[in-house]
Amino acid sequence: MSHSTAPHSLAERYGAPKRPLSSRTRVGLVVGALVAALAVAVYFTVGNTVGQLTSKDVGYIIHSDTSASVDYELTKDFDATVQCMVQVLDDSYAIVGAKTVTIGPHEGSGSADRSQYFRTDVRTEYRGVTGIVDSCWELG
Repeated sequence: MSHSTAPHSLAERYGAPKRPLSSRTRVGLVVGALVAALAVAVYFTVGNTVGQLTSKDVGYIIHSDTSASVDYELTKDFDATVQCMVQVLDDSYAIVGAKTVTIGPHEGSGSADRSQYFRTDVRTEYRGVTGIVDSCWELG
């Protein structure tokens, strides 16, 4: 096995260095990346919400040992009929009252009209400490 004693320069070994990108090219790449990132963000925030069923707990009122009200926001398609399980829980998170509510189609024209607010009264076996929407599902 023979070893070369002549020093090798990096240019001889790997070739001539590439010329750097022009500032115009760099600006174009940055602008293109920002536009692509914005398009992805818009898709994930707006595009995925169409046709999606979501509920959000807004508040609750504990009226007595046998009665409570749960306020919630429901976002659904205009023509969809959904059911939601509304629950009242005690301090150990046990269910002390529950009610299934059916919410039918409604009118609207824009994506902001897909959300509506509801209040559901729930009878309870014991005094509750919180009210929630456990789940919602679309019918048929």
